[in-house]
Amino acid sequence: MRPYQTSFPMPPMDFFRPIPIQSNHLMVVLSKTLDWDLYQAIAEIHRDKMIISARGQQPHYRTLCGAVVVRILKSCDFRTAEDLIRNYLPARYLCNLQNTEWTPDHNTIWEFEKMLGKEGLREINDSVLLLAADLGYADPRGLCADTTVQEAFIPHPTEVGHMNSFMKSCKENLETLYSKSKGLGKKIADKMKNIFSEIGEKVRSHRLFAKTKEARLELNRELLKKSLELNAQLEKLLINADLKKNRIVGSGKRALNNLAESYNNFSRMLPEITHWIQKGKVVKGKIVSLFNPEFKAINRGKIGKAIEFGLKWGINQVRGGYVAIYMHKMMMACDADYAVLAVEEHIRLFGKPPRDFGFDRAAWSELHKIEIKNKGVKNIAIAPKGQSDWDVGPRVKDRMIRERAQVEGKIGTMKTNYGFNKSKAKTNTGVQMSALRAALCFNLKRLAKDLASESLSIQAASA
Repeated sequence: MRPYQTSFPMPPMDFFRPIPIQSNHLMVVLSKTLDWDLYQAIAEIHRDKMIISARGQQPHYRTLCGAVVVRILKSCDFRTAEDLIRNYLPARYLCNLQNTEWTPDHNTIWEFEKMLGKEGLREINDSVLLLAADLGYADPRGLCADTTVQEAFIPHPTEVGHMNSFMKSCKENLETLYSKSKGLGKKIADKMKNIFSEIGEKVRSHRLFAKTKEARLELNRELLKKSLELNAQLEKLLINADLKKNRIVGSGKRALNNLAESYNNFSRMLPEITHWIQKGKVVKGKIVSLFNPEFKAINRGKIGKAIEFGLKWGINQVRGGYVAIYMHKMMMACDADYAVLAVEEHIRLFGKPPRDFGFDRAAWSELHKIEIKNKGVKNIAIAPKGQSDWDVGPRVKDRMIRERAQVEGKIGTMKTNYGFNKSKAKTNTGVQMSALRAALCFNLKRLAKDLASESLSIQAASA
């Protein structure tokens, strides 16, 4: 019987043959067009902002910038990006790895993207927009804007669910903490374990057996009481825990940090939960996630989806179809405030205001229109409310309505195809970076399409 062969012999060198790449391939076109020197400079700036060990070789900025672009174009995870760069010839070309066998692994790509952060991705997207404008594909004279919600990958927020999530988080992290430490208070741990079982039983009773409103309210009060006890015991544990004295090492440190974060977030949620149980009304601007308190319940007023849970973004579309996304410092700001911010973002990016500006009727506000006018916008094509008249003539109105209608389609494309919606990132920063990657993916593919179309036109003309 032939033994199982665990490895295969390397074929001779004359076995290999060069494989041609189409010149109009998406990654080939972008590799020849994008400003890689600028991206490397952005990476160096953000590297200087971080405390990074000086050991090892200087990072391969050009290759890693290409790896980030590959991951964005394919909307894939880090391991898939590593596999593409290792085995997919256009991806290797984009990363400038034609004459080497080296490939960055998924950890290296992750660290590099984390180093870039939100600001780095935003700066790269800005450079793509400026490049499109310089090439004549984007016209900054026309701007249409809208708002959308990046829905969070969280269950429907309920007070019982919050208290149950808090209990489960404490239980899992407490087990890890005690397995990676010595000398922590056993009495506190025993009390918390008893509370875990009581909260679990009451949550089960609330979901399965409480059939009346009175029974559910009574269980809510009991759950709140037990959650307060659990929060108090957790506070004692965090006060008494000492890294050196209790020899907390490895994953125990991470579990301790998770417990502290859960304690802080749940302490902020307790007044909101108490108000709901006592008054039966939801607090305005309530926290909808224990692990991401930045997420909000945003009233959209849409049929079938009146409220969306997540982050609110503004979307700018310049004439030509390229998009930029931004977030107001006050996430719950009205659409009229986002309209003003849209013009400010456009000026920041292109250095001058647009000539034409379009927005839907949610931004119809005399004060905000005056503010937009003062920023230098000539034609303000905001859809009027009620029986009011448009502030522009019929020719500008028709053109801006057509351009404004395209924004909804681009939002849908980013949400459906490019990972804008329901990101699986665990942190608020990770969720925002997924939105920035979606916008950058859209712009890169749009740029490659425009470049390829122009190349075909030139070839047809010369023929």
